[in-house]
Amino acid sequence: MKRFSFFLLVMISILVKSQTNLQLSYDAFLVNILQNNPLAKRAENEKKYGDVQYRASKGNYDPIVSGNYEQKQFNGSNYFSTLNSEVKQPIFTSQYFKFGYDYGNGRYINPEYNTTPNGLPYVGIEVGVLQGLLIDKRRAEVLKSKEYLNYYDAEKRIQLNTLLFEASQRYFEWLFSLKQMALNNYFMQVANQRLLGIEALANIGEKAAVDTVEAAIFYQTRLLDFQSALIENQKTINEISSFNWQNNSPSLVSENYIAIDSLDLYFNKAKILLMESLYQHVPSNPILSKYGSLQKVLEIDNRLKKEMIKPSLNVKYNFLSNNATSINPSFSNNNYKFGVNLSFPLFLRNPTNEYKLAKIISQNNNLELLNKTNELSFKINALKKTINILAEQLKNAERSTQYSKILVEAEKLKFSNGESTLFMLNTRENKWLESEIKLAEYKLKFIKTVLNLIYLNGDLNYKF
Repeated sequence: MKRFSFFLLVMISILVKSQTNLQLSYDAFLVNILQNNPLAKRAENEKKYGDVQYRASKGNYDPIVSGNYEQKQFNGSNYFSTLNSEVKQPIFTSQYFKFGYDYGNGRYINPEYNTTPNGLPYVGIEVGVLQGLLIDKRRAEVLKSKEYLNYYDAEKRIQLNTLLFEASQRYFEWLFSLKQMALNNYFMQVANQRLLGIEALANIGEKAAVDTVEAAIFYQTRLLDFQSALIENQKTINEISSFNWQNNSPSLVSENYIAIDSLDLYFNKAKILLMESLYQHVPSNPILSKYGSLQKVLEIDNRLKKEMIKPSLNVKYNFLSNNATSINPSFSNNNYKFGVNLSFPLFLRNPTNEYKLAKIISQNNNLELLNKTNELSFKINALKKTINILAEQLKNAERSTQYSKILVEAEKLKFSNGESTLFMLNTRENKWLESEIKLAEYKLKFIKTVLNLIYLNGDLNYKF
């Protein structure tokens, strides 16, 4: 009775230390992670970063307003006053539509800049005829940032996939620890009841006193096993608490989680999920999407570097107003300002080698994509083979558990008839407990293997 009282004190102390009880299911656990875990919020910021970058690149097509005013006064004389203002609208690549206003007046102004008192309005265009006709840096930034939307979305899914995968593993390790604790608790209670029964029989002379010592040792062993299971359970609670954030802080370790689910329940669900969908899925791992998006970005960069090899030939044409005194100026083909600007590096060493470097980077990324695809396929095939072997191991473990239970029941009957010893009965129960825990370990391993398949498929569908 003293030993049983000690056990009750241990259990009461554990319950006292648990300040609050929190029911926790797997689905609620995942939802809470996606809503509150800081790593999930950081992953969401990856997509926001891509959106902001895309909007910033489109800002390169915003109209450009510029103006310049100069005046010189010397010895009471106005040497010159000049004003140049312009609104320049990028159209596609190196093409611009513009309109502006020039004003120039003064005693010593350069005749080139001299205008009528009303100034000189103009409209015009500016076109890159060779370099920049098909693509330029501004256009490339927009195209690349558009692909980066998919890139950062893939990065977000990679981070969430890793977070949910690790959290799911910790959750099912917690369910396994609960199963292990329940098994040890059951066999400890059985050992305690047997000890009490043998002590009662020894008191009336039906059993030898040495049998109570053996029963007490066996009970102490069971108690130690149960306490070890409690420690392992506390470790798993600490781990899931680090994922289960509430109000911008992790859950308190002092919280006593009550599992709504069980290891056996999710083992059966994992088998159904495996048969229904996992084998039929085409892998859509976000790592592949990330490399694919980056490949498109690098191809755009290749186009830009190739375009930079061309000579730079810019053509400017402005229609000038022929009626400067009118409030609404009119334009004519006879009044214009035309200009051509040509530049060309003599040896082309910089643009040609920049293009070669871009091609090498693109080729390396494509090779990495092929390698990742191949690596992913091998891992999935290896997991499928592992699951087939695990299925056989589970069948054998279930048979072993059933046989051990039958042997224990038979040994109990023999012991009650005086045909067996306490040592043999304890040995049979040890084997039964070992086979039950081993079966639970195989179930956990099976669930983790299914989680690995979900992780490699990359669809974030961890609810099953």
